[in-house]
Amino acid sequence: MPSRRRIHWRWVPLGASVVLLCIGLLATKSLAAAETPRRPNVLRLARIIDPSTLDPALIQLQEDIMLFPLLHLPLLDVTNGTQLMPCAAKVWSCSADQRVFTLELRPGVTFSNGREVVADDYVYALERILNPATAAMFSGYLQGIRGAQAFVAGETNHVVGLRASSPDTLVVELERSDPTFPFLLANVPGAAVPREEVERLGRNFSVQPVGAGPYRVQSWVRGARLQLSRNPHYHGPVPQHFEGVDLLIGGDETTHLMMFERGELDIANINLIGIPLPSFRRLTGDPRWHGLIERETLFQTDYVALNTEIPPLDNLKVRRAINHAIDRDRRMRVDQGYFTHAEGAIPPIMPGFNSQLRGYDYNPTKARELLRDSGLPLPLRTTMWHGTEERVRVLAQGIQWDLHQVGIEVALKPVATAELFTSAQKRGLVPMTLSGWFVGIPDPVDMLGALFDGRAVTSAATMNLAFYNNPEVNRLLDQAASEVNLSQRFARYQHAEELIVRDAPWAFLGHQSLYALRQPWLKGPLMEPIWVYRFDRVWIEN
Repeated sequence: MPSRRRIHWRWVPLGASVVLLCIGLLATKSLAAAETPRRPNVLRLARIIDPSTLDPALIQLQEDIMLFPLLHLPLLDVTNGTQLMPCAAKVWSCSADQRVFTLELRPGVTFSNGREVVADDYVYALERILNPATAAMFSGYLQGIRGAQAFVAGETNHVVGLRASSPDTLVVELERSDPTFPFLLANVPGAAVPREEVERLGRNFSVQPVGAGPYRVQSWVRGARLQLSRNPHYHGPVPQHFEGVDLLIGGDETTHLMMFERGELDIANINLIGIPLPSFRRLTGDPRWHGLIERETLFQTDYVALNTEIPPLDNLKVRRAINHAIDRDRRMRVDQGYFTHAEGAIPPIMPGFNSQLRGYDYNPTKARELLRDSGLPLPLRTTMWHGTEERVRVLAQGIQWDLHQVGIEVALKPVATAELFTSAQKRGLVPMTLSGWFVGIPDPVDMLGALFDGRAVTSAATMNLAFYNNPEVNRLLDQAASEVNLSQRFARYQHAEELIVRDAPWAFLGHQSLYALRQPWLKGPLMEPIWVYRFDRVWIEN
């Protein structure tokens, strides 16, 4: 089984990208101290905590991935969620079986240190991600490259499926057909990095990366400010719209929104929610801001993973009862547009979405019937782990109340993001996990294959948080993954999803949308479903 399915680099514990740490008064003071009068043609942003890293091989959080296009230039790019386009590669092609990909580089693409990018830089960057010493979360996505698994095992010192056939031509050969592979090259794994700078800077490459994107790091004061300036050697398909990018660090959502309304920020609340829930009605009813609010459906699904190995969740009727008991449209604020209704796992904007799929309606009476038929003594008792952020706590409490109404008593266990992430992957530990999944590839492989393949359930860590294993689903996932005929590919994924929904390893909550609010002088396409925000595509018109 390709191990690409086992690792996901956009796992999103609910609310994690909204508030990952409670920073409080000291951070607010740091943010206020960082404020300066507006410089012309500088994009002004704010976020709650520092980026974890700016090294493309090590990025994990979605908020950090939003900064990637400012500093790095991938081989390909994506627009409108699913449309591939050339970027650092001026042209690309694939073999008829979609197993060999050839990319011809755009002339003149240059790192911020002044050296021209060559095909060998991509070979190095991809092997660096695959190297176990790097500990890159992307590694599992690339192990379908021919020879990658032998390289990872230390049996070879080079991935035979990666080669520079000339200084300006990169060839990638896969073990088997994969029509989704180009989307990886349109994202973080598609960025080149210069070996000499990685080796010279060592760990500091995470702080002062050298990329081929439109901007470079000018200064970074932890907990206060990250400033980017123009890369003087940039030669890419999108112009440098700003003299620089000024990212203030610290404070909270309320502070950032106040700064935005005072004209001190160009975009309000750059996270996976956008407009804070408490401010939604006020802002949408304010004529000053109403016409500047945009909404985009994301490639994300929020859910409760029901550990199918832990009683009473090992009982199918109990899992189905939980799905019927949760008033998910109310809990997910579907009426306000923050989420859309979920019948299953696949978001409605995903290619292969099954519009005919019908999951579980809100039906407490049906839930009680299922619990009685389960043969288990009531009330049932279990525990749900969730994040510590206010929005998540409120959601968890709502789910707890809904389940109490039908005879399921749920103890809530709020834990920090890191603990939630690691604990939920351990076998036999967490009965219910309130979580979310943000896909990096607009194809069902990046959700169904990553989260429901039963062969990923081992004593080691797994992203299959439900510890779900259905041999028929596993077979369909295998067949679909290498199918290049899209109608057949999606038909197999849809069949697999129907079986998954029937088995109810999740309580399917909703598919997330994002509300963005920009200043009237900020123009251009701001939101992109795969990236969330594309700061490199907007500009200022005074």
